[in-house]
Amino acid sequence: MKLFLENHFIAKIKNYLLAIATLILISSCATHKPQYGKNVSANETENATDTIKIAQTFYLVGDAGNADEEQAQQTLELLHQRLKKASKKSTLLFLGDNIYPKGFPSDKNPNDKALAETKLTNQLKLTKGFKGKTIFIPGNHDWYSGIKGLERQADFVTNYLNDKKAFLPRKSCPIEGVKIDSTTTLVTIDSEWFLENWDDHPTINDNCSIKTREDFFDELESILNKNQEKTVVLAIHHPLLSNGTHGGQFSMEKQLFPLENKIPLPIIGSFINLLRKTSGVSPQDIQNKQYTIYAKRIKTLLQKQKNVIVVSGHDHNLQYISKENIQQIISGAGSKSEAARAVNPYDFSYGGNGYATLTLFKSGDAKVSFYGNENNKEKLLFEREIIKAKEINWAADIPNNFPPKITTSIYPPKMTEKSIFHKFLFGQHYRKYYSMPIEVKTATVDTLMGGLKPIREGGGHQSVSLRMSDPKGREYVMRAMKKSATAFLQSVAFKDQYVVNDFADTYAENFLLDF
Repeated sequence: MKLFLENHFIAKIKNYLLAIATLILISSCATHKPQYGKNVSANETENATDTIKIAQTFYLVGDAGNADEEQAQQTLELLHQRLKKASKKSTLLFLGDNIYPKGFPSDKNPNDKALAETKLTNQLKLTKGFKGKTIFIPGNHDWYSGIKGLERQADFVTNYLNDKKAFLPRKSCPIEGVKIDSTTTLVTIDSEWFLENWDDHPTINDNCSIKTREDFFDELESILNKNQEKTVVLAIHHPLLSNGTHGGQFSMEKQLFPLENKIPLPIIGSFINLLRKTSGVSPQDIQNKQYTIYAKRIKTLLQKQKNVIVVSGHDHNLQYISKENIQQIISGAGSKSEAARAVNPYDFSYGGNGYATLTLFKSGDAKVSFYGNENNKEKLLFEREIIKAKEINWAADIPNNFPPKITTSIYPPKMTEKSIFHKFLFGQHYRKYYSMPIEVKTATVDTLMGGLKPIREGGGHQSVSLRMSDPKGREYVMRAMKKSATAFLQSVAFKDQYVVNDFADTYAENFLLDF
């Protein structure tokens, strides 16, 4: 009997170990080698680019805060060679974590400060011979010396480049938009501002008009609405999507060595990673509660936008993720490298050092290219068109002749027909006026006011409007009398998920339209 119990106990242990080993293998699909989604391949590159058609090229490098190390210097030098050949229509964008490990120290730590200056200077040297603009944004490591440390870093960068807009956003604000050219707007966001515990920084918003996190979302929404006709590049250190360590994808190496000090912790390491993935215990992981709020709110705002590309660092690898109507580029391999995984059909990942370029064309098209450091030589790893501008045939199926007058109503009569019980519960309102037939003159937009041209969609959180301009540049707004119930629901009740399409033509929409 005793022997049976011992064998039974050993069998259970083996089963547990087998289950743990299986869990490790399942969750260890992230690698340092290039990975490609099932609908793309390693050979997927576009034809030679016609430089005449390029509107702007962004050179993306993030997490270069160990620029004093040899491997980082080799990678940055490869980027430097490319930058020296770049045109004026270029922007070098450092995507945060510019100084490891704790940002820009004060004079009280002269040795640490000198090392921080060296790391930052090695990055700034990339601008030698570069004709374009250079912009830095902060990351979480840049915050580890507090707001004063951010200010010291900003002063160092702006003085070196002699450009007040070289470190953004300014004044400790969380967001700042920059006009790059007539077709491109760059929106810089300090994502750590959102994730930080503000009690640790009592003066965090003293110099900025944005005082709350809700103010931040309102400002972002406003900037996006004002730039509908442009390509918007959203530069933000913490990605909205990631298939690296911060997104819960771990390599076999990470399962065995989960900590920075490289102490082997088999089984325990897998438990630590599982805890990270499921609990969001680290504030720097997407699964963290505050991080999730931040990512969901921004993703919701981007759902109705077709012209936005998100560029980030944070994860120490190169990634392209196409998911949930989000085009996410991660270039965080400037001085560190960590495994990643290609999960979705059009994804790409690479867990080595490198950088990315984002090429925007005058047509509205956009292309991303990823480059790795292979034996101190630049290697193109992946290239893909990520935005294809739609060609609109304005003459198709549009009548040329219109009656001088038309009879219509705001709501069709059927929408205002309510039962006696419904009227008893909710009142009469002004239904009869909303379904009342009205005779109005017709106007053709291309001749009205000398000829109007649509600029962008407008409206608040329930109205629908169209902004237009005449040949003299004067602007007009055409507003629909019928409100949008789905837009109201989206802005009031579902700020962290996009529901406009889900509530269209439903009872909930019809019910709200009655008020």
